[in-house]
Amino acid sequence: MDGQLYYAIYDIQDDSIRQSVIRILKDAGLVRIQKSVFCGKLQNQLKKDMLEKLKTAIDDNSDSFYLVMNCSACFGKIKIIGKDFDQGFVNNNTQGLVF
Repeated sequence: MDGQLYYAIYDIQDDSIRQSVIRILKDAGLVRIQKSVFCGKLQNQLKKDMLEKLKTAIDDNSDSFYLVMNCSACFGKIKIIGKDFDQGFVNNNTQGLVF
């Protein structure tokens, strides 16, 4: 998939809101790499659509959501301590897989 690589990071208190956010991120094709961190490539329109859905789902008074852009060269320089995730999978092709 073409597009820019992003991290989606959130802190959501309410379980139902958190489940809605998780569904929105998965529907956009992002991959969960930690309990509250997703990663993947997003094309511009898909990113805009995802953010609009998140704006309606998140409680601005108690929740936070960050979408952080990361270039492919920087992604390759990630330092991980402990259990790793499949960096090649996230950085390459995720089409056709169900999460």
